[in-house]
Amino acid sequence: MEHGLHHQATFYSYQLLIRDPCRYTYKDALIHQGKLYDITKESYLFSHIAAEIQMLINPVYLPENTPPGTQLSRAYDKDVAGKADVYRFLNKTKDFIIDASSGIITATKIFNYETDPRRFLLIVDTGGLLRHVLTINIIDVPEPPDCTADPKFSSGTAILEIDEDYPLFQSIYRVNATDEDSSNGQRLMYSIETQLSGPKEGATSFVVDSISGIVSLQGKDPLDFDAGYHVFQLALRATDITDLFCQGTLIIKVRNINDEKPQFEPFPLNSINVTEKKPVGEIIAKVKATDRDENSSITYSFKTQQEMFGLDPFTGIITLLQPLNLDNPNNSKTYYLEFEARDNGNNTSTYMVTVFVENVDDPIVCDSSFSTAAGVTVSVPENVPAFAFIYMILARDPDPGQEVEHFQIVVTVRNRGNLSLESCIGTITINIRDVNDESPVLRYIPDAPINIYENLPVGTKLVKLTATDRDIGDSVHYEFIGTQKEFSINEDSGEVTTTYPLDYEDAATPHSWVLNFRAYDNGRVHSTTGTLTVILQDINDNPPHCTQDIYIIELRENIPVETLLVPLTCTDKDGTVPNNNITYHLIKDAFANETFTLMNNELKTGPAHLDYDNAILAGMHFKYTLFVKVTDEGSPVLSTVITIIIRVSRINELNPVGTATAFTFNIFENTPVDTLVGKITFTDADWPFDNIKYTIVGGNLGSPPKFYIEPHTGMIKLLDSLDRETESQYKIAVRITDLDNDAVPDPLRQRSGTAQVTVNVLNMNDEPPVCNPPHLETLIYSSIKTPFIQLNCSDKDSPQEQLSYSIVGGNTNNQFTLWRVGVDPPSLTTTQNFQYDAFQGIQDPLTFQLLIEVTDELGGNKASQLSATTTVIVHVFPWTTTQPTSITKPTKTTITTSVLIKISYYWSPDNWIPAVLTLTAVLFVMCLYAIAWCLFKDSRVDTSSSHLHLQALASMLLQGPFSAPRYRHTVAPSCFLGALVTPVLGSPPPRTQVKWDLDDFIQQSYKTPSPSPPEGPQHTRLSPKADEVRIKGCVEG
Repeated sequence: MEHGLHHQATFYSYQLLIRDPCRYTYKDALIHQGKLYDITKESYLFSHIAAEIQMLINPVYLPENTPPGTQLSRAYDKDVAGKADVYRFLNKTKDFIIDASSGIITATKIFNYETDPRRFLLIVDTGGLLRHVLTINIIDVPEPPDCTADPKFSSGTAILEIDEDYPLFQSIYRVNATDEDSSNGQRLMYSIETQLSGPKEGATSFVVDSISGIVSLQGKDPLDFDAGYHVFQLALRATDITDLFCQGTLIIKVRNINDEKPQFEPFPLNSINVTEKKPVGEIIAKVKATDRDENSSITYSFKTQQEMFGLDPFTGIITLLQPLNLDNPNNSKTYYLEFEARDNGNNTSTYMVTVFVENVDDPIVCDSSFSTAAGVTVSVPENVPAFAFIYMILARDPDPGQEVEHFQIVVTVRNRGNLSLESCIGTITINIRDVNDESPVLRYIPDAPINIYENLPVGTKLVKLTATDRDIGDSVHYEFIGTQKEFSINEDSGEVTTTYPLDYEDAATPHSWVLNFRAYDNGRVHSTTGTLTVILQDINDNPPHCTQDIYIIELRENIPVETLLVPLTCTDKDGTVPNNNITYHLIKDAFANETFTLMNNELKTGPAHLDYDNAILAGMHFKYTLFVKVTDEGSPVLSTVITIIIRVSRINELNPVGTATAFTFNIFENTPVDTLVGKITFTDADWPFDNIKYTIVGGNLGSPPKFYIEPHTGMIKLLDSLDRETESQYKIAVRITDLDNDAVPDPLRQRSGTAQVTVNVLNMNDEPPVCNPPHLETLIYSSIKTPFIQLNCSDKDSPQEQLSYSIVGGNTNNQFTLWRVGVDPPSLTTTQNFQYDAFQGIQDPLTFQLLIEVTDELGGNKASQLSATTTVIVHVFPWTTTQPTSITKPTKTTITTSVLIKISYYWSPDNWIPAVLTLTAVLFVMCLYAIAWCLFKDSRVDTSSSHLHLQALASMLLQGPFSAPRYRHTVAPSCFLGALVTPVLGSPPPRTQVKWDLDDFIQQSYKTPSPSPPEGPQHTRLSPKADEVRIKGCVEG
């Protein structure tokens, strides 16, 4: 039936007996506002509407993991207030109990939201017709994940070893964490909080999969034992969606393997210089290699077989095996040696070295025939061409670069015949024909490089080249040597223009060109080449570019000052300064002026601390919006704006603070339940401000508890009635806990304060005086003149000096008085001597029944005074006793006390009940009177006395609990007997018989032995006056 109920509704539960014509059946029903739910066709149910039982809290929202015994709510029914064993649950439950006397409801166990029912309906009953349904809802409290599945991991002693060549992204370890909240669909996220390496620090070689929790190697930093990474310590964390987490430590040791190659120590310029005169067998050099692997040995060898050089495999020493003489044409000036180094793990590396053989200069050697005195004769043909080889003077010159400075050749042409001096003279005419034998001559070429700016329009003229050709009728044409996509040259005019957009920042565009061009004549017979240098100049055409245009940052409000928030990374594509010089400028409002600082490109907090607990920041939705303007230094200045949104998360950093740590309140003991005792005031400067909860956590609250505190106001109210005489002061410990002041859900980072509350119960006069014992009895002689008995009376809420005493009954002729010294209770004393031979002719012992009233609040408010009475029975005996003439018999004395009581509670029934009872009492008195009249109508009766006694009797019978508070009289039984004896006996029975009946009653009531009467009946007449006095005194007493 849970779907049919509303939390705030009042329900009444009845066990109904429903009668069907064919059968009997019982049904349990829930009734709300006179309507019955779950009615069946064969049931005839009825409803009854009654007042609801008050619940202090309903519904109750009970967080899981709340300790058992925590007070959840309290039922209160004013009709059973103060009674014991009245509160109970109608439906059986083992999870909750209700105190039968106080109505306080508590839990008996710790609930689990994931496994226990999440709602309970408890029907509270007080024994009457009234019922109330208490709804208890179990609230889910986020619980941190559990990492104890691997005890070593959670304790920080989980250790494993892997080789340094362990494969990447292969599972090494899996974090085994559980979360009870996972039944609600929550998932855990895994992360590495810290990663420490040693003995060398700084490596981040491992990564954890955020979903599966598998730890593996990543390729960022290699796992290299030889680089100093011998051990890693990972702090791994499992976090749920509420940012609750558990954490453990994993230690990974790295095993060293022989995975390093030998590394050669290079020669300068990777070369060795040796002279050609180096003797065979000498050491040329020594090659050396090192291996980072521990305990590794290296051997050396030539990669290819060498004939000129030898190599020691263990030491690496290089020796010369054959001469290096460069005069031998088979010998080379350079040799290339490739070495191989191998360690004991079969890891190899190679190294190439060039050996240069240096020449040693030799003297010039001429042909031996040329050096003789006869010289050398050479014959040449007459048509030998110019510069043809005729004779080699030098036999050899083994040294390159060595030149002969001068040759002198004397050639004598003689006729073969005799030594004739014949000659002939003639003229030879030579005609010169013009041929295309002239090359173009460049007349204008820029001497300096041509500087142009990027982004020039296509077709822009750079320069016009000019060239001439001395050949008659020949013209000059121009062309680039090679292909140029950026520029073109006019074939006829020589103008050089741009043909392609030039962007200085384009990596494919050179920043300078050396343009080789050719000027050629017609037919391309002759040509001349030249070069033209063009340099591309940068302009400021690119604004700064940043890796991100917007940043969203989450910060805790207690983050330290000068914490780096974000390094801004911006670049400018412009290739030259100052176009690519970047500056950063923080644009912020007045509220954020002292909170953030931009140093170069680093945004930091400070100099002021972040403060989430600020009304202005709350109006800004707890976020700062900053702008960073990034500009370059070019002309014109270009800029980019970065937006940075900083969200501040709250941290519960302040404890609740009260106006005082101790509070004292005063309350009167007769204060009604639910009255305000006092209010404690605490404040919390964490946002939301003053969002605190007050809880009583200890102290002497009484049993059942006398006070409760409203959780959200701090008002302490009275829960049960007080009695100063039982407890005059209560000490209460109150815990003040803040609520929802942290980004982490309560109660993980809740803060609290405590307050000591003292409640002084002020006295109200609600306790009447009490005498102990309530009656006293003593014997005195008639001649006594000193105090003979002291009263023992006290008052719980009044000291002795505030008690007053007075004799209010039985003090005939004022023969007794109270004598008081100081503040002690008074003593009873006589005011005169008893002279029995002169006192109304009575010579027997006399008994006085004194009624003494004790009143508190002496001199105080009479309206609040309370009083009580005590009875003192005084038996007075004459100093000289004569044998009494009256006949008595032993009786037992029954002591009664007339007490005046003030009643503070009364019964106020419906109006018809007192009327019916009053009518019944009147009819009963009339019947009694009729019976007496019928029985004794023939006897002589003192009608005046009889009517008086019957009226007194009727008046006492009519005194009942049917009116407002009044004085109640407790009358001694002898008075009732005295009222009935006279009308019953009437006249003429002997007066002595009446006396004997009264004396007998008095003797039995007082339990006082009296002298035995003489044997045989002896009658003594008593005057009617004596009878009236005796009976009247009894009634008045």
